[in-house]
Amino acid sequence: MSTFMTAVSDGFPVFGQALLNAFILLATSCVLSTILGALLCVVDICAHRSVGLLVRIYSWLAQTTPPLILLFLAFYGSTMMGRAISPMTAAIIAFVFFATAYYFEIFRASYEGVPRGQFEAARALGIPPLPFATGVVVPQVIRIAAGPFVGRTTVLFKETSLASAISVSEIMSTASAYIYSGASPLLMVAIAGGIYAVINIALIALEKQLTRKAAAA
Repeated sequence: MSTFMTAVSDGFPVFGQALLNAFILLATSCVLSTILGALLCVVDICAHRSVGLLVRIYSWLAQTTPPLILLFLAFYGSTMMGRAISPMTAAIIAFVFFATAYYFEIFRASYEGVPRGQFEAARALGIPPLPFATGVVVPQVIRIAAGPFVGRTTVLFKETSLASAISVSEIMSTASAYIYSGASPLLMVAIAGGIYAVINIALIALEKQLTRKAAAA
């Protein structure tokens, strides 16, 4: 126990910085992916069918490509093209590329969950499309999507550990550095796992609460 507490106290500043980096990666990727996913949802709904098909192809490609491959493509691909970027920037690009597809699917499915009768009633009453969309449809989409959105964000947070493969200083890369310097592998993995567990438990609890609220509404 004393060894564990010593390791925690000695590594707290380093793991704290690693956790901050993970949150920066998560927050930046999540915000950008949410915006792009929402825009793609609007395009898929409103644009010509051929444009919607391109959106679906992108979504399929992004979801079927392993995130690790995307990380390597973003990091090493930029170097090969003579425009080297930082590991954090490469990680954000890769994460945004595949997370956008997941958020798009969540928003699209949530839109499909809005009762069709409301659209028919709006047309019958002559309500303009934009006020109807912003005042009626969007609030319902947000409510329906809230639970799955948090669930996908929980997965995205766990996937930040993959960024260590391109030298992003996050939780797992910090644990690995301690292991390479002679620290107990089991102890370092336990500390890293504990950090992920605490945050994921909180996110999962939030997801369940939002899902219950959406079901009760």
